[in-house]
Amino acid sequence: MNHDVTKNLERARRSLEKNKLREAVSAFQDVLNEEPSHPEALQALADIYTRLNEPARAAEYYGHQFDRYAQTGDAAKASAIFARFLRAFPQPPARLVQYAMLLQRQNKPSEAIENFSAAAELFRQQNSDIEALACCESMALLDPENSARHASLAELAERMGHADLAARSYLRAGQLTLASGSLTPALDYFSRAHKLLPEDRSVALLFAEARLRNGEAEGAVALLEPFWPAEKDAAFLALFGESLMLAGQLDRAREVIEAHYKQSPDTYERLFELAAAYLRAGEDQKAVSWIAETKRWMRESRRDAELASEMDHLAATFPASLPLAETISSTYEELNRETKYFEALTRLFDLYLEAGKMKEACESLERLVDIDPYDSRNQERIAVLEGKADPAFLRNILARAGKAATVVTRAAGFSGDVPDEGGAALAPEEGHVQNALEDLIVQAEIFLQYSLQPKAIERLERIAELYPGEEEKNERLRALFDRANWWPQGAPPAAVAPPPKPAPEKPAVSPPSPPSTVAAPTPAETHRDLAAIAGLNRIMYRQVTPREVLAAMAAEIGKHLKVTRCLAAVGAVDETSQFIAEYFAPGVPALGAPLISSIIPLVSKATPDELGGVALEASSEPALREFGFESALGVALTDKETQAPWGAVLVGDANARKWKPNESFFLQAAGDQLVLSVNHTRMQSLVRSMAVADEKTGLVSRGAYLDCLLMESKRAREQATPISLVILHIDHGSELLRQHGDAAVESFMGKLSRALSSATRQTDIAVKYTAWSLVFILSDASLERATTLAEKLREVAATVSLPWAAGNVTVSAVVAESTSRQGDDIEDRVTEWINRAESGLDQVRERGGNTLVPLATP
Repeated sequence: MNHDVTKNLERARRSLEKNKLREAVSAFQDVLNEEPSHPEALQALADIYTRLNEPARAAEYYGHQFDRYAQTGDAAKASAIFARFLRAFPQPPARLVQYAMLLQRQNKPSEAIENFSAAAELFRQQNSDIEALACCESMALLDPENSARHASLAELAERMGHADLAARSYLRAGQLTLASGSLTPALDYFSRAHKLLPEDRSVALLFAEARLRNGEAEGAVALLEPFWPAEKDAAFLALFGESLMLAGQLDRAREVIEAHYKQSPDTYERLFELAAAYLRAGEDQKAVSWIAETKRWMRESRRDAELASEMDHLAATFPASLPLAETISSTYEELNRETKYFEALTRLFDLYLEAGKMKEACESLERLVDIDPYDSRNQERIAVLEGKADPAFLRNILARAGKAATVVTRAAGFSGDVPDEGGAALAPEEGHVQNALEDLIVQAEIFLQYSLQPKAIERLERIAELYPGEEEKNERLRALFDRANWWPQGAPPAAVAPPPKPAPEKPAVSPPSPPSTVAAPTPAETHRDLAAIAGLNRIMYRQVTPREVLAAMAAEIGKHLKVTRCLAAVGAVDETSQFIAEYFAPGVPALGAPLISSIIPLVSKATPDELGGVALEASSEPALREFGFESALGVALTDKETQAPWGAVLVGDANARKWKPNESFFLQAAGDQLVLSVNHTRMQSLVRSMAVADEKTGLVSRGAYLDCLLMESKRAREQATPISLVILHIDHGSELLRQHGDAAVESFMGKLSRALSSATRQTDIAVKYTAWSLVFILSDASLERATTLAEKLREVAATVSLPWAAGNVTVSAVVAESTSRQGDDIEDRVTEWINRAESGLDQVRERGGNTLVPLATP
C-alpha cells in the first residue's frame, strides 16, 4: 500500500476516535486522492456525511459503493445500497440501467421497467439515442403484452434507422392491438412494418390477414401474390385461398385450396366453401365439377360421413340449384344413404318439373317409387305428370304405386286413373286398400323387431296419413303405436280401464314355497357358462327353422348341464303353432309331445328364485316322475315384446341333485337367447314375404337392401361372426336388355332366382340388386366359404334355360367379406363394404365377364 495512503488512513482513524469528524473527512479525502476507489475511505465518508446530516454528500459516496458492488457482481449489497441511500436522489442514467438490470435478474419486472424508463428519458435529454433505444427494448421484453411500449420502441428504432427492429416492434404492436379488437390502429402498425420490410413474408401474412378482416380481400391478395409460386406453408395457403375466394377470383382459388387440402386433409370444409362461392356466383357447373373432385378426394380418404354432412349443408343452402341437386342425389346413392337419397330425389323431381325436363322428372319418379312405393306423394307426382309424360310409363308407375297403397290422391283435378293408349282407364283394384294397410303394419312390426325405430315410425306416419283414425278400430295397430311409443296426435288416447279379472282358481296342488334367496354366481362360476352361452348363440344362428333352433338348444343345454333330459316348449299351451324339443342322455327313452308340452304350466306356476330359475323336487311335485326326474330346474320363457308367457325349458336328473346358482343363471340366459333366436328365424321368413319384396322375383327389393345389410352387420358384430355378400352379375346385361326387352330379361331373372334358392340356406338373404344382378347376404360366412357358394351359384345359373331362342349367357360373381375393425360405425362399415363390392364389378368388366372375383378384406 502507498505510504501516504497508510499515513492518511491512520490520521483519519485517530480523528474518528476523537470524534473530530471534519478532520476525519479531510484525511479520508486525502486517501481517495491517492486511491480513488479505496473501499474503506468510500464507506467511511458515506457514514460520516450521514452522521453530519448531509445526505446528498453521503449519497455521492454510496453511489461509488453501488458501482463497485455492481461491477464485482455483489447484487444483494448493490441493491440494498441503492434502495436505502440512492433512490431519493437523482442518479446518472447508466447507474439507473445498472440497478434496473439487477432488479430484472431478481424477477422484479415492474421496478426494473420504472428504472429503465427513467434512464431512457435521461438518455434522450442527453441525445444518447442508442442507450435510450436499448432501454426501450429492455422494457418491451419485460412487458411483452403492452402494445404502447412496442409502438414506442418501433418509432424510436425507425428514427434511428433500425428497420428490422422497428418492423418487428410495429408487427408486435399490431398483433396486440388486433387481439384487443382495435382493427384500425392495428392496420396502421402493420402498414408501417410492411413499408419497412416489404419483402418479409411474416409481415405480409399478418398485414394481409388484417386487411381481410377489414373487408379488403383484393388488398390481401396483392400482399400475398409475390410469395405464392414457391409457397407451401399451410397457414399461407389457407389465407391466400380465402382471400382469393372473397376477392371473387374463384378459379385461382381452386388451385390454392386444392394444394392446401392435400397438405392438410382436415381442412376439407374449405373445399365446400369454394363450391358454395361458385354457387353464389351463379356458376353452378363449375361448382358441381369442383364437388366431383372434392368427392373423389374425400372418398379416397374414407371421409364418407363428413362428405354426407357437407352435402346436407349445401342442399339446405342452395335448394334451387338443379345441377347441385343432381350431384347431391348421385352422391347419396353412392354413399347408400337411402333416406337422404329419397329426399334428394324428391327435390330433384320438383326442380325437373320447374325446368320443364319431363323425361328426367319421370326417371326421378321411377327411382322414388323403387325406393318407397308407399310414399303418399307418389300419386300427386303422377297427377302432375298427367298429359306431359308417356301414358304407358304413367300406367306402369301407377300400378306399382297402387299395389303398395291404393289411396286416391286428394290433389285437385286427379282421380287416380290414367287413360291408356286405347282410352280405357286404369283404376285401382278392389281390396288393395286393406292389403296395403296390412303390408305397412307388417313392415313396421319387422322394423321394430330389428330395432330400426326411425324406419318403423316412417311407416306409422304413412299409416296415420293414409288411414286416419284406423287405430280406433284396429287393436293390432294400437299395439303397434304403443310399442313404437309414437301416436298420430303426439300422445296416446286416454287409457280405458280393463274389466276386472276373475279371481284365479285355487290350484289342485299347492305351489312349493319360495326358495331361499340364492346368491348371485361368482365370476369364476359364471365364466364357463358365459362362454357356453356365446357358443349356443353361434349354433342357433346357423339353424334355419324354429324347430331346428329349439332342437339344437335343447341338445346343447342338456350336454352342458349333464342332465338326464332337457325339455323345451315354445308357445302358449293352446297354440297350434307350439314347438317342442327334447334331449335325452344315452340309454334314456324319448317322451311324447303332449307330455313335453305339460312342462309349461308346471314351471310357470312355481315361484322363481332371484336368478330366474325354478328348482323342483319329485317329493313335492310328483308329476316330475313322469319325465323320469327326481329333481329338476326350469325357467319360464317370456315374449320380450308383449311380456306374455311364451313357453318353458326344464332340465332334470334321475337322481336327487342340488342345483347351483350358476346353473340357474345359465339356464335363464339360454332361455332368453332361445326366445330371440326363434323370433329371428320367424322374422327371416317374414322378410321374404313382406311387401318390400321384388314383385317379379320374390326376392328382397333394392329398397330394403341397405336395411338388411345394417341389420345383419349389427348382428354379426354382436355375435362376433363373419358376414359376406355375393353379387351375382349377368354379363353384358344392358346389351341383353336392348336385344330381348324388359319382359324377357325379367322372365330370365325370375327363373334364375327360383333356381338359386335351392343352393342357399334359408338364413341367407337374396336381394334383387339391379335389372341383371342379384346380391346374397350370407350370415356366418367367411370369404372362403362365400367364394365356394359363389362358384356353386354360377354353376347353377349356367343350367337355367333362356327365354329367347338363340345365344348364351355368362354369369360373374364378386365376393366381399365385411370388415370388423373395433369402434367402426356400422353405417360407415356397411358403406365401405358395398363400395368395395362395387369395385369388384369394375374388375369383372375389365376381365370381360364370366369370372369370379373374391376381394380380400383390407
